Amino acid sequence: MFHLNLYEDYEELYVYHSEQLEENLEYALDNNWTDEETGALLETSLSHRDYSIIIYDDNGSPLFTPESSRTNIDDLDQQYIRTAAQGNPVSAGTRLNGSLSYVIADKLNVQETGGETFVTAMVFHDLDHQYYQMGAMILLPFTVTIAFAGGILFLISRKITAPLRDMNEIALKLAKGDFSQTVKVSSQDEVGQLGETFNYMAAELNGLEEMRKDFIANVSHDLRSPLTSLKGFLVALLDGTIPNEKREHYYTLMKDETDRVIKLVNDTLDMSKLENGQVELLIEPYNLTKQLQEIVTKLEPQLNKKSMRIIIEPKTTEFYAEADRDKIEQVLINLLQNAIQFSPKKSEVLVSIEEHTDELTVTIADNGQGIAEEDMPYIWERFSKADRSRTNKSGTGIGLSIVKSIIDLHGCEIRVESVEGSGTVFSFNLPKADEIT
Repeated sequence: MFHLNLYEDYEELYVYHSEQLEENLEYALDNNWTDEETGALLETSLSHRDYSIIIYDDNGSPLFTPESSRTNIDDLDQQYIRTAAQGNPVSAGTRLNGSLSYVIADKLNVQETGGETFVTAMVFHDLDHQYYQMGAMILLPFTVTIAFAGGILFLISRKITAPLRDMNEIALKLAKGDFSQTVKVSSQDEVGQLGETFNYMAAELNGLEEMRKDFIANVSHDLRSPLTSLKGFLVALLDGTIPNEKREHYYTLMKDETDRVIKLVNDTLDMSKLENGQVELLIEPYNLTKQLQEIVTKLEPQLNKKSMRIIIEPKTTEFYAEADRDKIEQVLINLLQNAIQFSPKKSEVLVSIEEHTDELTVTIADNGQGIAEEDMPYIWERFSKADRSRTNKSGTGIGLSIVKSIIDLHGCEIRVESVEGSGTVFSFNLPKADEIT
């Protein structure tokens, strides 16, 4: 833009001076002035501080030149003059005396010349200096602007990245196991939202760490108790403290304690597989009623100890489910064992099956101590604390977590209703299958 505007100004200046020169030459020719008189008349128009004007004939010979000129006439390309003499205006940048100059040449429109042609060349000197000045004028504010903008951007970036730096430091602490750190959120933009998400993640990790510690403590306690009993019984058997007639009784106790350890280990392994997505369901149609009857038979030793019984209703109708038989058996055993464990002696557990259009509803109701209302939201939690659900009072609290995970894998829902002191009712749905022939 500077380049074009500068040359446009030169063009306008040339037109102004060429009109003056045409008038002066016509006046001198009309009055038959000599060359010396004409040169004196034109001198004021030819000599200027920043540019020079030279008048040539059509052969390229100079007729009138300024007395003091910064332009060396011999350095000017005569092709410019000859081209202009043919009626073709010339505007071009060139190097004269080692500096950048701009040349405008054109034929003068002078009347009564007697066939003589006048060509004027206007040379603008030292354009390098003007370009340097313009460059300095642009560079200085540009530098100041960049420095000012850089300072502002630095301050803004420091403010924006401060939460990110905090997150980086806190992430390192989280990696070392310190989950108590939080990010200070001071904005509602994307960075602020990221900080809130980061704090939520830290809180979840802290909760998981607490549950992990509780789980390890519960597992350690539940493993230590039966192992301690087993060791005591074995020591007593080895040193003869237990008489022969009572050994069978203690063998039975040792078997029960071993079963407790095996169940705890199996539940822990099952929970790990469910969490890691390593469980694949084998869906097939099977007789759900017959499965319940077989489970009741397996649980007879536990039922006989408490003089309890399990009632299956309806008694005469058989129902068929389409599910993973082994996994549903695990669900039923867990729920029934809980019902037996927390029900009073000589009570009953009712298992009922209700048929719908596309599914079956299995309900297990006991007359046990029930679940406190404040504990209800936590009974499905994995690694829940020992005082939050009734199953945790004698175990690690993962039995119901396994039950819910298996039902969820089947795409079904499990529900619980309980009033403390009045028993608990668990119910869940399963896809219904056609009768197997």
